[in-house]
Amino acid sequence: MTVPAVAGAPERTILVNPAPSPAAPSDTASPPPSVPVTPVHTGTEIKPVETITVTTTPAADIGGLQDFIYWRPDAAGTGVEPIYVILSSPYGETNAKGKYSGRDYNSDKAGGPIQDLDWKTATIDREGVDKVKLHTGRFGESPENVVMIDRLEKILKGELQPTDTDKRFYTHEVRELERYRALGIADGTVPENDYEVWNNTHTATLEDYKLSSDETLLYTPEALNSQN
Repeated sequence: MTVPAVAGAPERTILVNPAPSPAAPSDTASPPPSVPVTPVHTGTEIKPVETITVTTTPAADIGGLQDFIYWRPDAAGTGVEPIYVILSSPYGETNAKGKYSGRDYNSDKAGGPIQDLDWKTATIDREGVDKVKLHTGRFGESPENVVMIDRLEKILKGELQPTDTDKRFYTHEVRELERYRALGIADGTVPENDYEVWNNTHTATLEDYKLSSDETLLYTPEALNSQN
């Protein structure tokens, strides 16, 4: 058969010889079995693909893809094997999308309905700051929370004037704590389905205060840069 020329290699002709038919047996008392006719392979024309489509993964947007199959070399190194992959969200089952945050969440597991709250009228006090520290402490120490809590402490001492970001962070954490408590989650503990609980309560709290999911609304540039 003839293999057409491709980039870097000329056209080539490959000869394919079929296996020879078995020799006829010597005379016996019984007639020899019939030998099937072996077809001669005459080759075929190979048509190269004009346009090759390459899909790179991971993709930026999987557009609702829930599962797929990909092939990989097998353990023996002699072939390939299929792997069936099911995609799932760490946030569990959702039933709503936030009007302001744009986040998917489960409104039945968010610690109560959405309320009409206003962060602008908040007054930062000792009791509230202690609640912020209590709630954020359950997630372990994070650099951005340390910066924001330090700001709250300075505000209590009169060393710093509260900004809109401080008020949003303060009210968000206090309200999120209330939602955790409404779900029956004890202070200072992390539930088994921690990602799911956090997503539902966090999103609902953003909706309470009519905020988007932009993290700069809750954290100052200094706090966000502390993560690096």
